[in-house]
Amino acid sequence: MAELTSAEHAGFVHALSELRRPLDILVVDTAAGIADSVITFSQASQQVIVVVTNDPASITDAYALIKVLHREHGVDRIQVLSNMVANANEARDIYENLRRVAERFLDVTLSYIGSVPHDEWLRRAVRRQRAVVEAYPNCPASAAFQALAKKAMSWGPPTGARGNLEFFVERLVQGAA
Repeated sequence: MAELTSAEHAGFVHALSELRRPLDILVVDTAAGIADSVITFSQASQQVIVVVTNDPASITDAYALIKVLHREHGVDRIQVLSNMVANANEARDIYENLRRVAERFLDVTLSYIGSVPHDEWLRRAVRRQRAVVEAYPNCPASAAFQALAKKAMSWGPPTGARGNLEFFVERLVQGAA
């Protein structure tokens, strides 16, 4: 989905609008960076979570995305998830560094929502093409994802939004237009 054509974008939106099962949460995992599809999906979302690792390229990409979403699309609240961290201190340091830079140069609110540890069990689940919470439910990465899911379930729709899938599809179509 890194670079969908207009027809593919329309097909994706149509497929979403055809879903009949009620959804609690729809997660759209985009590529890193500021490609058009990343921006479109991000601005259509009720919650934007920027995933960042302790790597200069990742931090630069995360800041660039936050800057574009804020300055060009009015997104002013963004969640930050530290990924592939050795421990909680490293996770917080990554977030704090990004927050300080964003606070200095942008008028945007960043919130820390947690971290996912560097975990060999996660790599094994990926190789098996299975979700880590199913393949290895007791590993550290699974615990982190379960904690994130619990947080996400408490968010609810943003104020003023009709919410749910219709809201996402409408904003996605507006962003693609």
